[in-house]
Amino acid sequence: MNVGRMVLIGSTAFLGLTAIAGGIALLTEVIDPGLEVLDGSPFEDYRVPGLSLTGLGVVSTAGSMLVWRRVAGAEVLCAMAGVGIVIYETVEVAVIGPHFLQALYAALGVGILALAAIPPRGGRRRARGQ
Repeated sequence: MNVGRMVLIGSTAFLGLTAIAGGIALLTEVIDPGLEVLDGSPFEDYRVPGLSLTGLGVVSTAGSMLVWRRVAGAEVLCAMAGVGIVIYETVEVAVIGPHFLQALYAALGVGILALAAIPPRGGRRRARGQ
């Protein structure tokens, strides 16, 4: 497995695990930015952002595991996660304003998307169901 694949696996696993943790923390109010932050937004509470972030984490983690297993087409899930976190962070900036973590995670998403676009080299790729 080449370095690009290992970085893709690590970055999507990191995104996945932190997104799942963050989403659950929002849903359970372990992280509670306060409802006043959402004033004027389309959200009345943190259910939609929390569920979205958790779902994004699941997609990212699945992509990471499937690339690790060398499943053909797994990069598509990674690319979806990369685009998804960029969209999530863009909406978050629009709703609550900028924070350095949003820029960090958006940059991570762009990096994941770029790595997922690089065709894998060498090694046997398994088709689904094998």
